[in-house]
Amino acid sequence: MNQKTLFYILIAFIVFFVVTQLITTLMQKPPFEIAYYRSEMEYDYTGQATFTATAGLFFKDKSKQQQYIDQYRQASTSTFKSYFDDVSKKIGRQIEVISMNSTITERSGILEVLEIARLSNAALVQDGVVDTSLKDISIYSVNDSQITVIVPQDAQIITIEPTPTKIVSNQIYWQPTQSSMVFPKVVFKKGEENW
Repeated sequence: MNQKTLFYILIAFIVFFVVTQLITTLMQKPPFEIAYYRSEMEYDYTGQATFTATAGLFFKDKSKQQQYIDQYRQASTSTFKSYFDDVSKKIGRQIEVISMNSTITERSGILEVLEIARLSNAALVQDGVVDTSLKDISIYSVNDSQITVIVPQDAQIITIEPTPTKIVSNQIYWQPTQSSMVFPKVVFKKGEENW
């Protein structure tokens, strides 16, 4: 066998390996389906916020569920902090994770993941006006998703984008119908006190 033939066989082997890896990667789905997702973001006048996210995950394979739980427990806090480091770079404002707690429980065959994080500099504050927007950051949603922004009880809301599904007192709700929604922009300030 001459060198040219050996070279062509080697190239064919590499192409076969690359194509096989690409097909495997593209066809690989996460081992779960997201049954529901709830995100609640409660802001104060200093730009700090408490983000609470609840996701219901359905696993067909219980061994994959246990693998997920093990991996999540090892990496959840570092992954969360890394996510906000990336967001900070994109928006040009350093968001700090003050604290982050998570719990995992199983109910009726659904694995529920609850994350509660306290963030500083989550909103931009200028001259007493708080702006929750995160530029072009999107929130990905599933069929049963609800996004809630909570502002202080005495806040005067100036702007809300996108248009919410409903507003109840100081709570603003969205139920996205698309696969993603722009991160909510709620601009507010301290309301006038009546004495």
